[in-house]
Amino acid sequence: MAKEKKTYKKYDSSTDELNFTFSYNEKETAELHAKLNGSNSITDEDLRRVSLWKSDRVLSVTQDTLHVLNRLSASTNINLDDDIVKEVLEKLVLSQGIGFPMASAILKFIKPDVFPIIDVRAYRALTGIKPYYGTYSYEKYIEYAKDLTKIASANSRPLREIDEQLYCFDQKNNGPI
Repeated sequence: MAKEKKTYKKYDSSTDELNFTFSYNEKETAELHAKLNGSNSITDEDLRRVSLWKSDRVLSVTQDTLHVLNRLSASTNINLDDDIVKEVLEKLVLSQGIGFPMASAILKFIKPDVFPIIDVRAYRALTGIKPYYGTYSYEKYIEYAKDLTKIASANSRPLREIDEQLYCFDQKNNGPI
């Protein structure tokens, strides 16, 4: 017997509101934002904290990766299409214990006005499709980030809230992952 494909409710900006209360490890979230937002002295220990915040895993990055990450963090006018964004994402994703969801979580703490977190729930709420770990790519992340930036602008909300709102939307409307 063929397995039936599950359908998911997709976020529709014309009919759905993003008005959830997002609550996830609030103390650590606030501390990470305070420490990393705009910092130019990011360490591997900071990345470990973000990793543990996102999901309990071990990670390891090179000094070169940290150097490029700190350059990105110190930059004042970062655009998703900048070469350094691609370089940082590639270096992070090639590091032990870091995939696109973790890399995007690290970047969100450093530049929440540019980088949203991509994860199963937020992506599923945005597209109506459940992604699998191996289907994430640089291109998919940039397209997702641009889509969320448009939603943030259309709703007059900070970008840093939109992935959280879509996460909550999916949790409410689409059930377990």
